[in-house]
Amino acid sequence: MPKFDASFEFDAAAAIEAAAESVLITTAELKAPGPSIIYVNAAFERITGWSRKEVIGRSPRVLQGPKTDLQIFANFEERLSSGKIWEGLTVNYRKDGSEFWMEWSIVPLRTEQGRIYQYVAVQRDVSARVAAELRLQDAQASQRAADRARANLARYFPPKLVETLAAKDQPFGSVRRQNMAVLFADIVAFTNLAESVEPEEVIEVLRELHSWMARIIFKWDGSIESYIGDSVLAIFGFPEPGKQDGTNALSCAYELHAAAYQWEQERSAKGLLPIRIGLGLHYGPVVLGDVGTGEYLEFTVLGDTVNTASRLQQATRSLNCDLVVGQELVDLVKAENDSASSRNLLSRLQQHGDFAIRGRSQAVSIWTLTRRGPRHTESGELLK
Repeated sequence: MPKFDASFEFDAAAAIEAAAESVLITTAELKAPGPSIIYVNAAFERITGWSRKEVIGRSPRVLQGPKTDLQIFANFEERLSSGKIWEGLTVNYRKDGSEFWMEWSIVPLRTEQGRIYQYVAVQRDVSARVAAELRLQDAQASQRAADRARANLARYFPPKLVETLAAKDQPFGSVRRQNMAVLFADIVAFTNLAESVEPEEVIEVLRELHSWMARIIFKWDGSIESYIGDSVLAIFGFPEPGKQDGTNALSCAYELHAAAYQWEQERSAKGLLPIRIGLGLHYGPVVLGDVGTGEYLEFTVLGDTVNTASRLQQATRSLNCDLVVGQELVDLVKAENDSASSRNLLSRLQQHGDFAIRGRSQAVSIWTLTRRGPRHTESGELLK
């Protein structure tokens, strides 16, 4: 390294005057009314808009304004009076009233005897840096919000729909009416189960139920409208009606039926309380859209079709079956498939006839599926 040449002449005043950063020198009084400005360099004039003639003899507080955070000065006097460097960052104001972010360091100047007689403040306009940091913070916050929204969507919609919905400002669109297949699934005698086991086990049962049901529903292009306690409400035909909505809904119901039987057998083998699932499936007009307030919105489907699907699910108790399907869904399956395919799909159901539903003036023609009938694999295929 080169050695310091003591004979080298150095003009400190000229260097300070030419510095790119603002340099301000004040007197050493820290008590009110505080220090006075005795020198500013050209960079100070350029950054603040104040001339040195206008600020000499005035308090540095001339740069403060409504948004200046005075909390940063909490340890100002303590540090400077003890001879330590003080650093701060806040909004300051130019002569014309415009705001800028200023970062500065203040150091004491001492006599040979150690007495502080002046303070030197080096000031930097860091508005561009702060703006970039704020933009980054906003972008990170937006990304976190988008990730939370995407994760929330993933709880209710098939993976292939999540990215599409997440990319929209209004993922569910405006409120509208359309025909849709609606499926309700519910634990039979859930109240008895909740009373007979510990609360932790009840939650574990619901988590396990929701997990395998969501997997199957998403497999058949269904979306989960909501989890209601021990119930799951799924819809088929969102965000737009498809050509196989009825077929997918019925196939999904078959697979849920088979998976529920397998789950019950597994629980029995472990000595756990068997759990039976009731399923209701119907097709017809629904109203879709967001409900709630600006602070909390929730996507929902409403209408007689939803209510009827719920009632059909509840009817599995009185009919001693596991799946009840409305005639409208059966008719849709026939319309979506050729005669051979529809016969194969519907051969698993037993026609029951008209069924009166509470709260509905007209009876619903229904079909049922019970475990006393043919067993099915997890994919819904008949076991020979």
